Amino acid sequence: MVFGMKKYIYSVVIFLALGILKIEAQTPLLPNMVCTKQFQTAKDIYSTFTQGVVHYEADIMYIYGEIYVTEHMPDSASHKLPTFRSDYLMPIYSQYKKNQGKVHENYDDEMYLFLDIKFDPKKTYAKLWEQLSPYNEILTYRKGAEWHQGKLKIVFVGDAPMKVFQQERICFAAAQGTIEDLDKGYDEKLMPLIGIDFTKDVEWDGIGKMPFDKFVKLKDIVKKAHDQKKKVRVYNCPEEASIWEVLITTGVDMINVADVEKFGQCMVTQNNK
Repeated sequence: MVFGMKKYIYSVVIFLALGILKIEAQTPLLPNMVCTKQFQTAKDIYSTFTQGVVHYEADIMYIYGEIYVTEHMPDSASHKLPTFRSDYLMPIYSQYKKNQGKVHENYDDEMYLFLDIKFDPKKTYAKLWEQLSPYNEILTYRKGAEWHQGKLKIVFVGDAPMKVFQQERICFAAAQGTIEDLDKGYDEKLMPLIGIDFTKDVEWDGIGKMPFDKFVKLKDIVKKAHDQKKKVRVYNCPEEASIWEVLITTGVDMINVADVEKFGQCMVTQNNK
């Protein structure tokens, strides 16, 4: 009787485990989303892996020899701000090793990590390279004229040091460009994306239907970027499913989103239409 009960419990545990694995395997990936949620601890990012998040954006700041995840200078030296290494680098690299060369088991393309430097770009860049160098196998980077194709692309937003990217012998990061940069002929490896500020560039408040001429204008910008082999990312966007659907219809590749669950539900709904 005892043996039979143990066998029954064992069977139930195996069944539940297989069910959980099946659910995780079926979790749809969200390559159209850039997660902007701010993580408070080194464990926070792990839940987003199981939610299908592929790309991330983080505000970073160089403070006394370390890079912290923050947009504001702390009030005191005894702060407890999370570090870039603990919140992003190590969790992403551990996923890469666990999945034998992929950050996501079922995703073969690159993941993008957008970094917005809030203070002292020169020191931040140098410190980032110091921290990233031991994990260069995961990175897409340039050494001389040769490019190493990895699974993680680091992209600076804002005032990226383009001259540094072009002149350094080893370049581990790329830049996000603006609509104006589409006419400057930057190489798609150094500038793989064009950023569109919803509040300034889209010319639509998100209420009601998007005017057709504005829709066509945005679609033309996206096509111009794609013709240059560059992706398009929209930021400062209201977190509304109706707006996300319109943007994706124009061909936009990525949208900044903090509410992962809401975006995931929107994508499921759209795919079922």
